[in-house]
This record gives sequence, structure tokens and C-alpha cells, in this order.
Amino acid sequence: MAKGSYGVGQPDPGVGTPPTRSSDILLTEVAKLQSDYTHLQNDLKDTRGDMKDVRDRLTALEVEVKHLPGKGFIITVVTVALGIAVGLLAIAPRIQAFVNPPPAATAPAPQPNTTQANP
Repeated sequence: MAKGSYGVGQPDPGVGTPPTRSSDILLTEVAKLQSDYTHLQNDLKDTRGDMKDVRDRLTALEVEVKHLPGKGFIITVVTVALGIAVGLLAIAPRIQAFVNPPPAATAPAPQPNTTQANP
């Protein structure tokens, strides 16, 4: 280092690497990356909290759904109901005949004799 008007401990303007525009850009980019990393960490913490909430909700939903009937039970009930309905339709005429019997056939009433014999 040269002693002169620059003072003790300060380099001459021609000595060392002068700051360049690319180094300023590099420092700016590093600062942006650090900032982005901080934001990513915060977002990851939020996502972890959200996932814990989703997991808790899923557990509660499983408990609520556990008592509902299964697919096999529903298919069995629907099949039995359809079988009963088809059976009732098949025997409907017999049930109707039993409930409403046809009127009994009656003999025609005798007609009064309008011709009288002369004695």
C-alpha cells in the first residue's frame, strides 16, 4: 500500500480489485435467493400445519363414515326389494281377485206370466 493522500490502510485506486457491476448484481441475486429461501421456509411451515389439519379432518371423517352400511349390504337390500316388488306384480291379479271377488252369478228372475188361460 502506498502512503499518500489516501491515508493509512486505504489502498490506492489502482491496487486490488475494484468493485464491478457484476459483483453488485451477484450480491443482489444472493440476497434475493436468501429472501426466497426464507419465504419458502415459511410456506413449508404453513403447508405442514395445513397437512396436520387435513389429517385430523380425515380421521374424523373416517370415524363418522365407519357406521354407514357397506356396498354389499346396500346391493342386498335393493335386490331383495326388487324381488318383492316383482313378486307382488306377478301375483297382483290373484290378490285383486281375493280382495274384490266377482259378483255371484244370479239366475234371471222369473217373468210373470202375462197370458192367462181362459177356462
